[in-house]
Amino acid sequence: MNLPAGARRPSRAALPFAVLMLLCAALFLYRLGRPALGDPDEGRNAEVAREMLTTGDWLTPHINGARYLDKPPAFFWAVAATFRLVGVGELGARLPSALFAFLTVALVYFFARRHRGTRAGFLAGAIFALCPLTIVFARTVIFDMMLTFFMTLGVFAAFRAIEGDGRASVPGLIFFAAAGLGTITKGPVALVAPLLVATAWAFATKRPGTLRRLGFGPGLLLYAAIVLPWVTFIALRHRGFLQYAVIGENLQRMATDRFETSQPFYWYLGIVLPGFFPWILYAAAASGRRLRHALRAGVDGAGDWSVADRLEPFAAIWFGTLFIFFSLVHSKRPSYMLPLAVPVALLAGGLWDRLAGGAAADRDAARAGAGRKELTIGAWLVAGVCLLLAAAFLLAGPGGLVRGISHGKYDALLSRDRLFGLTAAGLAAAAAAIAATRRGRRPVAAFLAAAAVVGVMVPLARAAIGHVDATRASRTISRFLAGRLAPGDAVICFDEYRPGLNFYLERPVLLVTEPGRIFTSNYIKMHLEEFQADPGFRLIPVERMRALLRPGQGAYIVAPRRAYDELRSAAVVPLRIVYEDAYGAVFVADAARPAIPG
Repeated sequence: MNLPAGARRPSRAALPFAVLMLLCAALFLYRLGRPALGDPDEGRNAEVAREMLTTGDWLTPHINGARYLDKPPAFFWAVAATFRLVGVGELGARLPSALFAFLTVALVYFFARRHRGTRAGFLAGAIFALCPLTIVFARTVIFDMMLTFFMTLGVFAAFRAIEGDGRASVPGLIFFAAAGLGTITKGPVALVAPLLVATAWAFATKRPGTLRRLGFGPGLLLYAAIVLPWVTFIALRHRGFLQYAVIGENLQRMATDRFETSQPFYWYLGIVLPGFFPWILYAAAASGRRLRHALRAGVDGAGDWSVADRLEPFAAIWFGTLFIFFSLVHSKRPSYMLPLAVPVALLAGGLWDRLAGGAAADRDAARAGAGRKELTIGAWLVAGVCLLLAAAFLLAGPGGLVRGISHGKYDALLSRDRLFGLTAAGLAAAAAAIAATRRGRRPVAAFLAAAAVVGVMVPLARAAIGHVDATRASRTISRFLAGRLAPGDAVICFDEYRPGLNFYLERPVLLVTEPGRIFTSNYIKMHLEEFQADPGFRLIPVERMRALLRPGQGAYIVAPRRAYDELRSAAVVPLRIVYEDAYGAVFVADAARPAIPG
């Protein structure tokens, strides 16, 4: 590749990094503030940050006026801070995730560059940025990109500590500092997961004693100094928090299906394959042989294995350890796989670096030949999947075979035959280009052909985001309500809470629903009796909703389509629809019609 392999001249070393940051800007920042916030996750997280900024209470997060202790505060701090800088809106809400995506790309770049050269750093950073899962979460108001940055920093620090001479204490301190900051972002997984990776690597390479180089004594003190102040404050201020945080949000989420997010062990295969496509197939082709060679040699200083040689086996252990760990946990979410994009990027980037004449990893013709063989295997796999996807898109779009699924929920998207047809054609062309460059004689062309797969999918992805905007976002319905609401009017969510209404209307929302579906908060659900003792709590009984529908009262009821009949039955008074979209409708009392006998 026409990229500098080293970093001897600062001006040359700066160019690949600048190009990488421009790529990230296109992927992470383009029209970042244009799509509406999707409910429930984006709307809820943005609203918690907005209320934090509005109330001035930066220690106890709130949602719709009720304390929200499902997650620690660090991500909300970041979003509230950007609201203060750029204003309350979609851009400010998503900017922290995008910025932490930039930081993670930079972290991957500098780590790989230190051990393998500038070319390897560029490739690893670019592949991480080009993973579909990275792009999605870099543009979403959710905790996981911030958590991924701290987990990645921790794993990199652990590698440096274990592979160092044991005399430097800084990598160990960085490990525990990153774990602490990650813990107040999303929880103790920020400590547990990197520690599992470090332990697996130390035992796999038959050097368990190197774990002492992390410096557990001073490290745990630093971790406690970061985590305990907020935890102690909240535990003293709110009874029952520690029990929920330790037992409910962590142990029960791991070991039970209490939160109804359990999935089978193999579920994450359906996340990592599309989420890291096409890079994960190249990474799989590249990792097997090198991992076997590294472990056979012991990677213990014997033989000719340098620290650079150990990087890819370490990445393979990293991916496998966390994939198995999260697969064993009962609660499963797509976002849990995001940190695994980093080892995928290191493995796939190492493959192209070897093809392009990478420094330490390619000292002889045999290894270069093995790299070309790995690329050929990965290329055939990717090309085959591209053709399968092209056929699937033709059947789903022009073929119309999946229309009507989920009661026609996706028909508006699936009816775009031309878009699905062009995407299929683009994937077929990408498959042909990948097959043509499979031997690796032109590494740049092979890399661009693989990257083209991601580019081909962008128009369809944007259409899918627009579909979500129409079916899960509250921006349009909020604009309708904002032009009609008087100061004393009530907005009521029936059956399902939509936190985006709070965010866009900047006012409280009442809720009529089953106790198990309160404000999308497990903490509130588990402490319901305590909340109901507060007169200001905004979960209301059906009788109060009926009172708000009487003449002289102003009430707008938002309900999903599935709840229309239930709402009309519960309201007693006649209702009429004044607004309707793909999600549901806004109802008001119909004064022109007689009341329904109760």
